Amino acid sequence: MKAGWTDKELIDLCLAGKDSGYTWLYERYATSIYNSIYRLVNNMAEAEDLLQEVFVNVFSNVNRLVELDSFEAWTKRIAINKSISHLRKRRVYFTDIDSIKGGEIPQIEEDNAWQQSRVEDIEKAIEQLPDTARTIVNLFLFEDMSQEEIGEIVGLSHTAVRSQYHRAKSKIAQMIKEKGCYGR
Repeated sequence: MKAGWTDKELIDLCLAGKDSGYTWLYERYATSIYNSIYRLVNNMAEAEDLLQEVFVNVFSNVNRLVELDSFEAWTKRIAINKSISHLRKRRVYFTDIDSIKGGEIPQIEEDNAWQQSRVEDIEKAIEQLPDTARTIVNLFLFEDMSQEEIGEIVGLSHTAVRSQYHRAKSKIAQMIKEKGCYGR
């Protein structure tokens, strides 16, 4: 029965003090929100903790839900911001990749590697990136955020975000090519 309910109806249940509204909203969005968090923090236990914090925060402000256009978008934004804050507490600083890359990344035929690779291989390569690059790639590819939005969240200019994204993309293609992961 809950599948046919709109977010607005579930929010109304929450506002009426019905636990079922909270439960069904959580069940509807927890996996998606968890995946967004995990892609950023790259640690299952931390992602689970952050997921709980996000929903506690969201449900503690249930009155603010009335005016929302999209429960999922608002909750994801909170999750992304909490994940970035968490990374900063872990002393992950968002810096220009030029200062940490230790040399120029060789250019390879990245489009060919991207096209021929399975999604799982690309995800594994993304997980191996430094935190800053991984965060930018995940926000751009999986959260569909613009370079300007990413820049605001991580505290970099949109040109620095664009540069890091393209370098990370090249690095991913290089990792895939070196491991021979494509063309299976």
